[in-house]
Amino acid sequence: MSVEKIFKGFDLEGLKAPAQRRGSRKISERVFDESTIKAILKLKKKGAFDTVEQIVSQGKEANVYYGTLGGEGVALKIYCYETSDFKNMGKYVRGDPRFPDWRSRRQLITLWAQKEYKNLMRVQEKVACPVPIGFLGNVLVMSFVGSDGIPAPTLNEVPIVEHPRKYFKAVVGYMQEMYSLRLVHGDLSEYNIMDVGSPVLIDFSAGVLLDHPEAFNFLQRDVNNVVRYFQKQGVECDAGDVLKQVVGE
Repeated sequence: MSVEKIFKGFDLEGLKAPAQRRGSRKISERVFDESTIKAILKLKKKGAFDTVEQIVSQGKEANVYYGTLGGEGVALKIYCYETSDFKNMGKYVRGDPRFPDWRSRRQLITLWAQKEYKNLMRVQEKVACPVPIGFLGNVLVMSFVGSDGIPAPTLNEVPIVEHPRKYFKAVVGYMQEMYSLRLVHGDLSEYNIMDVGSPVLIDFSAGVLLDHPEAFNFLQRDVNNVVRYFQKQGVECDAGDVLKQVVGE
């Protein structure tokens, strides 16, 4: 099967390479970067997904598509080589012993996708998060959080959380679990927590091991973001106390 058939009818403008921004949008005329096309086709051949149904979101870092695998929903997250926040990404990868240095934007974006996959693999049994299915190049496939192609809302989209104290305890518990697995989320806030009747953490690409020189600073920021949000939801909590709880002091 060709990538044209897989993504038939979609506007894939955001994924093309900089030199390909004018002219036809036909995939056969290289709207997709060639390596992205190869990654999609190989993941399809390996059985990472069956179909792609619709686009879910377009962002500066990645486009997300809803697809299926065995009748279940999956998300295809395709990192955009030319629009990703190259400079910001570097500080999360540099210093992480799991990844080599990079020489180009393309290499860093590939490491970024690999990084999210590895972080999800590390925490999936202890933390409510998307289940990683496979990745190749700048393409990551994982379980879809939502139903019928509609993503679950993130907490910033929910004016009032029905059980804020319960959610707070769950999120702090997940932070503890991640810390015990020697991982810090690195970008945790109400924008990266989905609501499915309970909290689900997403967007793990910024996650770093405790060996990273900025790990503790990232953890403090995560804690501050979580405490600030839940204080607004009426939960009495203190960032210092939460930090001690997470690190086991």
